[in-house]
Amino acid sequence: MMTSFYTAAAGAIAQQQSMDVASNNIANVSTKGYKPDEVSFADLLYTGVHGSQTANSLKVGNGERVNQTNTVFQQGSIETTNRSLDYALPSGNAFFAVKCTDGTVRYTRDGEFHLSVRADGSSYLTDAQGGAVLDGKGNPITVKNENDKQNVGVYSFQNCDGLKKVGDNYLEATTASGRAAASSVQAIQGSIEDSAVDLVDEMAAIINAQKGFAFDANVLSMSDRTTQTINSLR
Repeated sequence: MMTSFYTAAAGAIAQQQSMDVASNNIANVSTKGYKPDEVSFADLLYTGVHGSQTANSLKVGNGERVNQTNTVFQQGSIETTNRSLDYALPSGNAFFAVKCTDGTVRYTRDGEFHLSVRADGSSYLTDAQGGAVLDGKGNPITVKNENDKQNVGVYSFQNCDGLKKVGDNYLEATTASGRAAASSVQAIQGSIEDSAVDLVDEMAAIINAQKGFAFDANVLSMSDRTTQTINSLR
């Protein structure tokens, strides 16, 4: 009975994590340039029946776990805004670089930029969090006329799947992603990329996870009742 209890508990935890990921995607359905996450599962170790561990022996599973959470870099729809400080990227493996207020350089698909005025009266391009948008050489962009197309830098990675989400719609480069390199992709002025979240797909994922969670919860309840019955016979 303890095996069924722990197997069902492991499954319930994995399904809860799946629901959390889908719920976060739904919460960002209106976040500009947002890329959804998806969960992949893996089986826990199998145990040989009666202690047998040969290749052909009968084995039983011990549940599942979340193997990893991947970001899906699919292209979101591009909306024309006619706002001169909006920029959209027409390629999935292309990112804006932003020097954040803590000095770190992060990457984003959100091209809804703004102007920030320095103490000397000059203006430079920033993102929604106040970070300085960088040009193709990694320098902050000074804006003389906001209606002109700015020299917004566009960067790509050898493996964008290796990028790490760090909140505020930012991504960080990792060893797996490789270093950022200047891209030939041209940003589209006066447009913005919408969230790539498909609400129908996320609702389906929520429903599937809820059904899996309910099944595991029922197994947990049955195992608990059976254990209580066995204990009462002693």
